[in-house]
Amino acid sequence: MSPSEKNRTLAYFSVWRLQNKITLFSLVAILVLSALFAAASILLPSIGTTEFIAFIVLIPALACLGIATCHSSNLESAKAQNEYKKLVSRMLEAESFQISLDRFFSISSDLMAVAGKDGFLKKVSKSLVDTLGYSEETLLTTPFFEFIHPDDREMTRKNIEALNMGLRSVGFENRYRTADGSYRTLSWSAAADADLGVRFASARDVTDERNFKSHVQQILGSAPFLLVVKDSEGVITNCNAAFARVIGFSRESIIGKNVKHFPNSEFISSFLEKEPVVLRSQRPFTFDEVLVNRGVQEKYLSTIFPILDHEGKAVSTGKISLNIDSVAEKYFT
Repeated sequence: MSPSEKNRTLAYFSVWRLQNKITLFSLVAILVLSALFAAASILLPSIGTTEFIAFIVLIPALACLGIATCHSSNLESAKAQNEYKKLVSRMLEAESFQISLDRFFSISSDLMAVAGKDGFLKKVSKSLVDTLGYSEETLLTTPFFEFIHPDDREMTRKNIEALNMGLRSVGFENRYRTADGSYRTLSWSAAADADLGVRFASARDVTDERNFKSHVQQILGSAPFLLVVKDSEGVITNCNAAFARVIGFSRESIIGKNVKHFPNSEFISSFLEKEPVVLRSQRPFTFDEVLVNRGVQEKYLSTIFPILDHEGKAVSTGKISLNIDSVAEKYFT
């Protein structure tokens, strides 16, 4: 129930009580005046016409006032009862919604929370409790910023400011400290409700996913072969350190650049030249090639391969090349 509806319902009950008091006062006044007039008639037989007329006028007037206020009270009472029924209905709906929300929070595999503007969590899902390892009471009574990694707190504040401005947040990541002192990386989707003064958030634990990508990149970074992957628009989405050294740029500066930024690279040129064969067959294509590295011609065994989505459509292509001369020199001489 909104505050305005609540105030309106309380106003109905207040007016109703006032009208009942007026009705009661009018009826009591009639009885008192009637008793006084009767006593005066007995004790003062010489009561004059003026007093008699005043009594005749006053009694009906009070009676009419009582009847009018009684009728109005009945109308307001009906309104109040109607508002009361609506209030009870909304309370039952709210109770039912709360039960459903509690059940949803208890069975959802997503990590869900409701945060207030005071910096405390108001509600947390069982999955969030299990992931972080704290009791529900600890999560609800401790400012949630205390769980966030110190290096992530500033960007979390900025994200909250954006939410308070009415923006939605999707894929925002920060690290939360668990009960054993380790940190889990959570990817949040959140939105704020200005009327309720809370923020609703749902998260996924992407710690293992991020660790896996980091481990794979470390493996690729230490590998002796050259590796580059680009999407269908030609934007480089991944490469290893060996490729970056041959190109002459840092890996960080290469990621996100289009292959057109490296027109003088023989490695990229042969990649683009033979890529259509791979896209047509949707199968890897292996070949020998000679590339110039720091002014020296070197023989490479290269493979261009497609990366397919779940429907079997090629969404990216990659190239991997191994320096055959270097391998032969190391293992066969």
